[in-house]
Amino acid sequence: MSEHIFSGNALLRTQLSHRLAVAAQPSVQSSSVAGGLNIVLTANEVNDRHGTGPLVKRIMEGRKQVVSIRSRDDWGGVHDFGDENFRLSHQGLERPQSFERVIAALGGRKIRSVVCVPYLIDELKTAIAIHDVFEAPVCAYVMDDQNVATQRIPDELMSEFLNKCSIRFATHPELCDAYQRKFGHRFYNLPAVVPHRLVAGQPVTYTPPASGMRFALLGSIWDPVWFDRLCDVLGQVGVKVDWFGNNKSPWISFPPEQLRKAGIIPRGVIPENLLAEELKNYPFVIVPMSMLDALDSNRGVAALSLPGRILFAAAASHTPTLILGSPDTCGARFVRHFEIGETAPYAASRVSQAIEQLTDPQKQQQYRKNAARIGELFSDRGVPDWLDASIPLGEPADARFESAFEGYLEKNGPLKTVE
Repeated sequence: MSEHIFSGNALLRTQLSHRLAVAAQPSVQSSSVAGGLNIVLTANEVNDRHGTGPLVKRIMEGRKQVVSIRSRDDWGGVHDFGDENFRLSHQGLERPQSFERVIAALGGRKIRSVVCVPYLIDELKTAIAIHDVFEAPVCAYVMDDQNVATQRIPDELMSEFLNKCSIRFATHPELCDAYQRKFGHRFYNLPAVVPHRLVAGQPVTYTPPASGMRFALLGSIWDPVWFDRLCDVLGQVGVKVDWFGNNKSPWISFPPEQLRKAGIIPRGVIPENLLAEELKNYPFVIVPMSMLDALDSNRGVAALSLPGRILFAAAASHTPTLILGSPDTCGARFVRHFEIGETAPYAASRVSQAIEQLTDPQKQQQYRKNAARIGELFSDRGVPDWLDASIPLGEPADARFESAFEGYLEKNGPLKTVE
């Protein structure tokens, strides 16, 4: 049976669901919590080695009976989130078999809500099955595009999934707008919120050390083209950089000799409370992004990506940002909109000019003043309860993030790379 025929045959789907539900044996432990399970669907393990993990934990903090379901293991099977967690793949399965697998895994339990972070086809299939079988409200939370600028998730499946969602979020206005225009559903902003306990409440100033100025490289690099361009330009400029991010990616190699020539010292992924303090010691952070040209291996994904570490640096330490890459990336647009840093392509002369701007005492003070305003706008204070209330409403419980981005697209214009 084809995916198209099955997705359109509600009667067959309902009959199959009821028949399997009767026979299913529980594999997830039941609870005395009357509200039922809160399901979270992700592509891979939820941990602190990549951006999805901390953000998922943040928006779900304090919720009861969380069952975390992932589609595959990419990070050594390390998973540290949820009261229960397991892997569920639909590879090689027809849709009826997928339904059967989901029902067997959840054992006919009561499902209170589903938060799905779509990245692979499997998460969507699981979400659809849970929605149809358990009649649970589904929340879509798009963190990285896998459909509009790149076709890793087929239109038909994405459309079916979004049709079944009671509410839809994305991390920033460009991503909301792209999906809203393509699929016709309203998307709301839910940015990569920063832990409220780490938001700097007092002005943070920077004093250059007597030993010489160093810069911070922030976040993970997930395109080898960016890494090569970054190393080349930093080597030409001759700066010293401490890299706070994952330098042990399962997909990209970061040769020590190449790092050394670029002046990059890997510091790895450190706890966020320590990172917030460390970033106060730097005049600005460097965030490498795409040039959105033919050389990029992940141009489609990069076109609609906004690294959450930009928000973190601004809110937690008021540290300005230097975006390396195209001025049309979402990161560059965000930095320009809130006036918290500079953008430069991977060219030594342009990077040197940007460094002069960022280290000028008067401009440094203004960047930090602007960054300080971001803290409360993008704090995670009350977000888990806000999300919990928003899902059954079908709209945000309040307009905090819509207000934070008010006038954003009007000021910056449409994103050219996905038109």
